Amino acid sequence: MKKRVLLVDDDKDLVASTKAVLESNGFEVATAHNGTDALAAVADSRPDLIVLDVMMDSDAEGFTVAYKLEGDPATRRIPIILMTGFMDHMAAKRDSFDFINGRDWPAAKLMQKPVPMPELVTAIRQLLAEAQALKVAVA
Repeated sequence: MKKRVLLVDDDKDLVASTKAVLESNGFEVATAHNGTDALAAVADSRPDLIVLDVMMDSDAEGFTVAYKLEGDPATRRIPIILMTGFMDHMAAKRDSFDFINGRDWPAAKLMQKPVPMPELVTAIRQLLAEAQALKVAVA
């Protein structure tokens, strides 16, 4: 059974190319282009893992989505990879990110854009294996 990945980014070209790479590596891929659509996609068909951009409709929308998912018992165990270029912008837009100061980041991994696709595929496989091992250990 293919593992389902939800890919969320407002850059439609990046989504299309990343989706093609992930599908060629055996993943089923759903896509969304903002936080609202991402939350609807999770509710509709819970993915095994989420690759989530930070800066979409707002500077920190990805964090908002990730914290909502982390706060919900039904979705808190879905691994999230934050894939973003926001580190370059954080100093200039510090106010947008104040709400994350002093909090654990709601993601299993942070990857700085541009992410080499082999590294993303490796990270996805690793996190899915860890999630599977956790399910087996809990059962």
